[in-house]
Amino acid sequence: MKILFNFLILFVFSQSWSQSTTNQPASYYGLGESSAQNHGIFDALGKNTINVFDSTILNFYNPATYNTLSTGNTLYSYGIQARISNYSEQTKTQIGFAGMIDHIAIGVRIKKNMGLAFGLKPYSARGYQITDKIFTGFDSLEYTYKGTGAIQDLFLGYSYGIVYRPKTKLSIGANASYLFGTLTNERQAKLIASGSNQGGLNINSLIIRSFHYELGAYFQQQIGKKQGVSLSAVYLPNQTITGDYQDEFYTATNINSSATYDTIAFSRSQISLLNSSTLQLGLNYSIAFPNWKRQTRELHPKLSLMASLYQFGALKHDAQDLIPDFGMTNFQRLSFGAQFNPESRLMENISTLKGLEKMTYRIGYYTQSLPYTTNAIQYQESAVSFGLGLPIMAQMSASSVNFSVSAGTRSSNQSFGIQEKFLSVNLGFILAPSNFDKWFRQRKLD
Repeated sequence: MKILFNFLILFVFSQSWSQSTTNQPASYYGLGESSAQNHGIFDALGKNTINVFDSTILNFYNPATYNTLSTGNTLYSYGIQARISNYSEQTKTQIGFAGMIDHIAIGVRIKKNMGLAFGLKPYSARGYQITDKIFTGFDSLEYTYKGTGAIQDLFLGYSYGIVYRPKTKLSIGANASYLFGTLTNERQAKLIASGSNQGGLNINSLIIRSFHYELGAYFQQQIGKKQGVSLSAVYLPNQTITGDYQDEFYTATNINSSATYDTIAFSRSQISLLNSSTLQLGLNYSIAFPNWKRQTRELHPKLSLMASLYQFGALKHDAQDLIPDFGMTNFQRLSFGAQFNPESRLMENISTLKGLEKMTYRIGYYTQSLPYTTNAIQYQESAVSFGLGLPIMAQMSASSVNFSVSAGTRSSNQSFGIQEKFLSVNLGFILAPSNFDKWFRQRKLD
């Protein structure tokens, strides 16, 4: 446990200097890009997040689910992602790539109907670079527009089972978070002339330091021996995100050397951002098929079908004179997914299973609007996904590797504006102690 804690602290510091997890030009607006964040399991299911949980999955998207972890089976979740995009605007094209650590979290069931989790996950990111050259009539200028930075979500979550019976469960939970990070928009003008690096630089920064919370719930009902259904919900009330807005303006004899910068203007002001309420609803239906008989074994296949609806709130601020182009509007997402397990009793029958019978197969699709607009028309995004889950059954632990691939498009559905085609790859690791080395075990003396 001490090793994991030290690694978490190291990760917190490393994230402060890490690169952005997006290459989307629209991340210029607001608090940047949030919908590009992924997870190896949930992304494979078409971004169904709040309604996917069991004893082997740490679902930090719905804080009510922490008590579904098995007793003593502490889970450690770690994810990385990579995304490659092809952008086009009329006859111009550009390739963008982004990739980094996605999240790190630890969850444990502390009593029969209580669970606890903490960790670090992405909240939003900014990352783009656009270059343009113009001739003013006397000189040629090169303009570079660049955005960098990320906001992280350091969270602590707790769940409690109000009803916790073998066939019926009702649970509630909450995540309390601390948001921190800096997002920067940089505009640079450079004189194009032989032997000259003269230019000007304008840097606008949002420095976020704020508390945040979300509430979750799920209801789970077993229907007979073969079927089950669960309803999930996560609600984020209206919240104020606080921070500072910093505006810097410099001229330089050498734009590539900060030592030559001459300050023209510098200001820093407090800013409050109002994040409107968000509501997420999810449904998960599972059915156990008749047993599949093989020569030396018997399989217990299970299929889960899921759908979810997300209504994300708009983001506004109280400094229109400082940041005129901020605009992030309400947006929605509709997700569908399916998960198939050839063997649902994995721990019991692992020794008799073939390789493909141990795996979990996932597919998904989602369509959503985005908080960005062009001529009052919102951008739209849709993607299909596929994923695999491979258990790591060393010493009978609940560890697994989860892989997903998503391919999709993003556009404003207009003849102009930036169009994007993307491919996203995600790899997630869930590590757990073996059955012979469980953590937080309660021992009794007779």
